Amino acid sequence: MQFKRTERHEAITYTSRKEAAFNRKLAREQQAMPLFADQIAQEQHSWDEEKRLRDQRNRRSVQRMRDLYARQWRKVRKDYYALPPTLQAQCKAQWHAFWGPKTPGNLAYFVDQLNGALAARIAAGEAQTQRIRQKILAQAQVQTSFE
Repeated sequence: MQFKRTERHEAITYTSRKEAAFNRKLAREQQAMPLFADQIAQEQHSWDEEKRLRDQRNRRSVQRMRDLYARQWRKVRKDYYALPPTLQAQCKAQWHAFWGPKTPGNLAYFVDQLNGALAARIAAGEAQTQRIRQKILAQAQVQTSFE
């Protein structure tokens, strides 16, 4: 199965400009309430602690995205292998001829076309649109004046 590899993210680079911006932020927070500047300063954390927190958030964010991407690939592959062999071959031919990015969303489009899920979603969306339209029309008929 062809796919687009996800790029590895490099660690955050810290510069003196980032540190200066962080220090200005701390000063702004203290200057916003001068009577409580000492208390605010006690609650603020250092640049080293901020770097640690940013690294931690970055690692969690990258891992969440990798997990999401892996879940999407697993689901679309499960749907692909649930197709009968003739439809699998047709999907594979379409996938190999496709010039766009080899992402799980694009493969899901081909699989959904062949297994009928796309048509079912379109029909469900149209049915929901009709229900909403009926509800709006019923409310419009009840509301005859703007009093």
